[in-house]
Amino acid sequence: MQHKQSTRWRAHSANATAPTSAAPAGGAHEASLSASTAHPFAGAQSQPAAGDPAASAAAVYSADTAHPSGSAVSADRATRGLQRWRALAAIRPLLWLVALAILCAWLAPGILGHEPWKQDETYTFGIVQHMLDTGDLVVPTNAGQPFVEKPPIYDWVATGLAWMFGRYLPLHDAARLASALFAGLTVYYTARVARRAVAASSWFDLRVIGTLALFGGTLVVVKHVHDMMTDVALMAGAALGFCGLFELVLVHLCDDPRAASYLPMHSQATRQIKPLDARERRHAIISGATMFGAGVGVSLLAKGLFVPLVFGATTCAALLLYPACRSRGFAGALGLAALVCAPFTLIWPICFYLRSEALFKVWLWDNNVGRFFGFSVAELGSENESHLFVLRTVLSVGFPVVPLALAALAGGAWRRWRDPRVALPVLFAGIGFAVLQSSATVRELYILPFIAPLALVAMQGVERLPAHLHTGWDMTSRVLFGSAAALVWIVWSIMTTPANTHASLHLLGRWLPLDWVLPISPALIVGALLLTIGWLWLLPSFKYAGKWRGALSWCAGAMLVWGLVSTLLLPWLDYAKSYRSVFRDLGAKMDIEWNDGDCMASSGLGESEAPMLFYYTGIVHQPSEDPRTTACTWLIEESRRDNARPPAGEWRLFWSGARPGDSDELLRVFVRTPMAGKLHGDE
Repeated sequence: MQHKQSTRWRAHSANATAPTSAAPAGGAHEASLSASTAHPFAGAQSQPAAGDPAASAAAVYSADTAHPSGSAVSADRATRGLQRWRALAAIRPLLWLVALAILCAWLAPGILGHEPWKQDETYTFGIVQHMLDTGDLVVPTNAGQPFVEKPPIYDWVATGLAWMFGRYLPLHDAARLASALFAGLTVYYTARVARRAVAASSWFDLRVIGTLALFGGTLVVVKHVHDMMTDVALMAGAALGFCGLFELVLVHLCDDPRAASYLPMHSQATRQIKPLDARERRHAIISGATMFGAGVGVSLLAKGLFVPLVFGATTCAALLLYPACRSRGFAGALGLAALVCAPFTLIWPICFYLRSEALFKVWLWDNNVGRFFGFSVAELGSENESHLFVLRTVLSVGFPVVPLALAALAGGAWRRWRDPRVALPVLFAGIGFAVLQSSATVRELYILPFIAPLALVAMQGVERLPAHLHTGWDMTSRVLFGSAAALVWIVWSIMTTPANTHASLHLLGRWLPLDWVLPISPALIVGALLLTIGWLWLLPSFKYAGKWRGALSWCAGAMLVWGLVSTLLLPWLDYAKSYRSVFRDLGAKMDIEWNDGDCMASSGLGESEAPMLFYYTGIVHQPSEDPRTTACTWLIEESRRDNARPPAGEWRLFWSGARPGDSDELLRVFVRTPMAGKLHGDE
């Protein structure tokens, strides 16, 4: 869906959403924020109603950040900073090249170069491999067993990418490209909704870039967006759907005179801007409805009913908040959105139901309803750890977006509670967090769909922070991430030396094996050097970014550390976290003993280990509740090391192994030996 928005629509959107300097509830800071919104600082592309853009933006910057004794110096710095941004923005190809390089630096590390890792990647890849091998796209199947916990849209995309690029890349890396695709879509729609919210005339408006920096630097996003799992597709669907809903509400508010009663308006600018003509309005409504319907559909096919129901509740709240949305035009837009959503909500569920009513019930009832109310948690897992889990999660791994959004609300944004830039993201995320808090099943990555919408409110929080906090955040980020980056380089240099020199890294020995030597990979070293040099190159420019210096510095630092860990230390992490060494060792031994017609039963083998057994050895396990009743010659068991008991029946231990550095999990393979059973009985 290409974005082709007219200047009139952007300006009109600004008038419908920007807070007025005369609004009594907002106070002096509301007036400053209003001025900056009405005349957005957009680098070289700022187009205020009158006057020089650099001068007007510098004035806003000075008013918001200068101390009383240093206003002239601060204004001079702001002007110099604007001149730098304008000089950079004047070279459009260079600007897009830098943006593309930064996007690649954020997306690529962690996508390529490692095997599937436990927990989510292994079973996701198991489903992808089954689809590639059998062509069955209806029933998600993992290592021969139906796995209907989640709908298959991520698996479809990953399967298609694995089919296209599997001849050039390892199959698992080609499948993981789906995460990069969905993450890229999330970035685009986050930028688009931010641009709509501030009526920016350029994609390189600092507020748009800053909103992306807040989203991309949030810890839960950095941690999980590179994983091969369906939650990344859910995040993209939520960003797409929210962007569509936001634009639908905005375009209906633009032409509604009643909106002036609860939305601050710039009356003079409003009189100068002509309303949207019929063609522009129709295009905006169709575009918004299409995105809304597609986003809800993608969310449904990514994770089930959770996020679509949150969208439904948010839409109902919007109908209550805005009389303009209680119109035939808005109802028609929702009808169009429903038509767009229909293929997502009907085709796969109907095909799935026709294939197996029992499995359809497991998906719809046990995995959607049961996980919320708790009656299926004992069987499916992921129990809510504590009553404060969601709050603790959003305030920790949700940093900086969630704390900044709370700061914005506490600082006065709550007074504009009917402003769509405040109401819609707060409603969407608030309803989602409330559902998660009351759910019997929750994990930290479940907050991913709500980070991008909340970044809109966090953007307003950044604009409310005093200047010394921006400077402090910038300096803290430089020291924190610079020290972490130096530490990664030091650890890498030590791990490339002989194993007897690794004693100084004993603190890492709890998670990673220290008796291993990192191979020197020129490609990974070059990538790490480019990331480090790029970070150092960007640092001097952050001090000219005004209010956004802290957010930009934080995001750049997080990208640097994540990128260095995902390049320099990637072989070490892969050796410890993947099952490649474990099952290849087993496969080498099984090649000698395995006979045609043999089969392998399993006891306690997890959903993460079973697909890796098949991927590396080609053996499909057959689950067995009682090893004594199976007709298979081989038996594989997974257990804890402190509870590793021999199976009942005529079995002899053939092999045992575990991932390097894993002190809990133990895998054992037994071979049926009647004599062993008799000897055991004689004893």
